[in-house]
Order: sequence, then structure tokens, then C-alpha cells
Amino acid sequence: MASLFFFTLLITLAIIYFAVGIYASRSVQSNTDYFLAGRNLGFVPLVCTLVAAQIGGGMLIGTSKDAYALGFSGLAYTIGFSLGFLLLGLGLASRLQTLSVATTAELFETKYRSVFLKKVASLFSIVTLCGILLAQFAASRTVLVALGLDNQIVYLIFWTLIIAYTIIGGLRAVALTDLAQVSSIIAFFVGLFAYCMIFIEPATFFTWASLKASQTQFAPFDWKSVTSIILMPALFTLFEQDLAQKFFAARTKNIARIGALSASIVLLLFSLIPVYLGMKAKLMGLVVAPNAIPLIPVIKALTNDVVVTLAVCGLFAAIAQTSTSLLCAISSNIAQDFDFSRFGLAKTVRSSQKITLLVGCSMFIASYFISSNIIGILIDSYALSVCCLVIPLVVCYFTDKVPASAAFGAIGAGLFGFVFFRFVQTPLPLEVASLLLSAIGYVIPFWWSRRQSTQLNSSKF
Repeated sequence: MASLFFFTLLITLAIIYFAVGIYASRSVQSNTDYFLAGRNLGFVPLVCTLVAAQIGGGMLIGTSKDAYALGFSGLAYTIGFSLGFLLLGLGLASRLQTLSVATTAELFETKYRSVFLKKVASLFSIVTLCGILLAQFAASRTVLVALGLDNQIVYLIFWTLIIAYTIIGGLRAVALTDLAQVSSIIAFFVGLFAYCMIFIEPATFFTWASLKASQTQFAPFDWKSVTSIILMPALFTLFEQDLAQKFFAARTKNIARIGALSASIVLLLFSLIPVYLGMKAKLMGLVVAPNAIPLIPVIKALTNDVVVTLAVCGLFAAIAQTSTSLLCAISSNIAQDFDFSRFGLAKTVRSSQKITLLVGCSMFIASYFISSNIIGILIDSYALSVCCLVIPLVVCYFTDKVPASAAFGAIGAGLFGFVFFRFVQTPLPLEVASLLLSAIGYVIPFWWSRRQSTQLNSSKF
């Protein structure tokens, strides 16, 4: 009965997705409509699509797995993203909205005046976003295993629906469904959390004394790991194409700014739920396999099969909404930053849809060769782009006086550090050490360029 209920809900969701996608596609006339929703996103759609992009495999599944192993340190991933959204809300989001570009990689062409740098940055962005998307594939497999449906046919159908839906409507369709999906997912898990707090667990669970006592049953605190898990999402948020695309699409800079602040608050509060459920599973003595998640067994122990089925559908919806956003962002990078006219792919909506199809199919095949460590995949993916791109990009948000040599230096030094510190021990987390190396790689050419410019101006007099 539970399986029948699950498949009925899943099919209903699929029908709704396609109906929305077809509706949205009627107003898609150009790549601006397809990738940026006509640059007309209002406050509510923007907040919903920002939150939806994060309440996926990383937030719900990865966070609960980390909380099961590490306790309250499982909050680190969401704290990172919330911190990033806070920084965006304090000014960076409104700057992004006014830059008049379609991808963050374009800034290397408009600000640093280098087409080559734009393509390099776009490649880093694509690789990182593909890694994040692969984490969603890993999350979906984990959910299927937990449900006892580790079936290749179900896996294939689920991802075929996601890819097809994204192809049809682009970002406009993603934004339209995010409102309903986010509202439903948050309402369900908040309701479950309230039930636990009222009828099962006293609210004192979140007091300092209770947390300190329960934390002794989890793995010891690892400051290097926690620092990386907080820092990488926080910095990646500042230039991530998946998110920047939404700020580029915002109707005004005030909507972008307030939307980022609102998303930060929603994410941080919501993250308490998967952390609580993950910790609760460990405290109840539930045994969870290494490639499974604690959410399903703990919800089953606390409620009944109907609630478990609804929870699984919510997890699939969360994975779907994050994945559609990522697919759209990857396709945007490829379609906007590279010229494929020689291959018969002009910058049209039809060509963009073909690129989305190719990306989706490629990621599906690659998903058979990845691990089940969701947070690990995410952090490694973030680190590559953060170590190379965050410094030259954030600097150019606020000034046009940036030399290309500084960007080359930052990217080269950051990439070297990203590889080198994986083989050489450092007292700092390898991501932090690589980031410092990138900063040095930026500052030295920047200083030299300014010095040369000053000498040239002095010689004129």
C-alpha cells in the first residue's frame, strides 16, 4: 500500500511539473527568457527559487547524515550557505543584479577584458556545478536504497523526468514550481518537527546543557573539516552561477538584496530539522548503513508508513528542484560563454535545449562512477572554483580598474594550491591555504600593474 501511495504521488508530481513546464515554455522566446526568466523575478519567486536551490541533497540528506555522525556540527554546511546569503544581502546581491551579464564568467570579459579568462572561469564553474549535480544523483540513490527501491528503472524514470522538465521550460518553469515545492516541503518538515517537539521530545533538546550532554555520543569536533564545510559554501555563494543567475534575473536590486537576506534566515532555521532528525536517529540507537540516510528510519520509528511515504516524496521533490536549477545553470554557462555555431548550435532556445539534454544525459552516465559521500562531493566541488575564482570575481564586482594579469595570477596560484596541498600537509585546511595562495597570486600582479601605471603617468610630466 505504501509503495502504491508513493508511486501515485510521484506520478502526480511529474504531471504537475510537465504542465508547468509547457505553460512556461509558451512565454520563452529568447535565451534571456529561457535562462533568466526575462529578468523579471519578483521577491517571492526569487526567495523560493533561492531556497529551493539549497533544500536538496545537501541540506536534507547530507546534513542529516553529518548530524548522525558528528552531532550538532552537522549544521556547518547550512551555516556556510546562510553566511554567504547574508553577505549577498548586505550588498553583493544588488551589485550582481546591476552588472547586466548572464553568467559570472562574463565578468572576466567585461571587467578584465579577456575572452580566454572568461572561458577558463566558465569551465571551472561548469565542473563545479556538475559536481554539485552529481551529489544530487548520489542523494537520489541514497533515498531509493532507504526506501528499498534500489531499482535502475525507477532511477532512470526519475532523472528522465527531471531532465525533460528542465528542457521544456528553462528557469521560468523552475521558478514557477519552486514556490509550490518549497512551501510543501517546508510545511511538511516543520509539521513533523513540531509533532516531535510537542509529543515526543521536549523543547529542552536544543538547550546548551542538553546539546553538550548528547554531543558526547558523536565523533569529536574536527575544526579543519568544519572550517572547510562552512567556508567553501559561504564563498561559493558569492559567485555561484546557479545563484547568480537568479540575482541577474531579479526585477530590481532591492529585490535581489532583500531576497538574499530572507533566504539566509529561512535556510538557517530550516536546517535545525535535518540536524535534529539525524542526531535523534543516533541517540535512539538506530543503525544506519554507510550508504543510507538516517531520515527514513528515524521518521519511520517516530511516525508511520504514510508519513514516511510523504517524507520520501518530499526528499525527491527537494532533489528535483535543486537539480533542475543546476541543470539550467550548467546549460547557461555552456550556451552563453562558448560559441558552438560551427557545430550548428546558434544561440537560440532550441540549441540551449539541446545542450541541456546533453548535460543531463552525461551527468546520468557519470552518476554510476561517484561515491555516496554527498557532503564530501559538494565541498570538493565548491573548493575548486572558490580557490581559483572568488578573489578576482568579488574584486571586480566593485571596480573596473582590474588588470587581467591579477586574475591570471589568482587563478593559477589557486589551482596550484588546490592540487599541491592535497599531497603536502599544512597546518591550515587545504582550502584555506589554497585561497591564501590565490590572494597572493592576485595582489602581486595587481600591485605591479599599479606601480607600472604610476610610473608611466609620472613620466608624462
